[in-house]
Amino acid sequence: MSKKKHSRSEFLLPENADYYFNPDSDDAFKRKHPVGYVFLVVLGLIALITPMIVYGVYVIANYGNDANLWFLLGLFGSLSIGVCFFNFVSIIIKQYLGHLVSIISFLFGMILILISLSLM
Repeated sequence: MSKKKHSRSEFLLPENADYYFNPDSDDAFKRKHPVGYVFLVVLGLIALITPMIVYGVYVIANYGNDANLWFLLGLFGSLSIGVCFFNFVSIIIKQYLGHLVSIISFLFGMILILISLSLM
């Protein structure tokens, strides 16, 4: 069994990454898999929003009415982690932005959440 070789690095942004932000970039996938595309959109939204919900529930459970405006910084950080998770969902339609985007968005989000929790 031979290993599949990739012609490009998965670490950096792909050369056509700007095309991924066009509305018609996923039309081919949408035509081939109309039901799968709806499932993918729902999965992407879940991946994007779930970290924000988890962070919000954590802050409300542990800080309650003592939560202050630093909560918003952590909420933005959890959105950044959601971008990381959404990037993994985009692998399905071959629109992955690379490991670097995932790593940076996850680390940036974690730093913002840690700052937020330490200042609340």
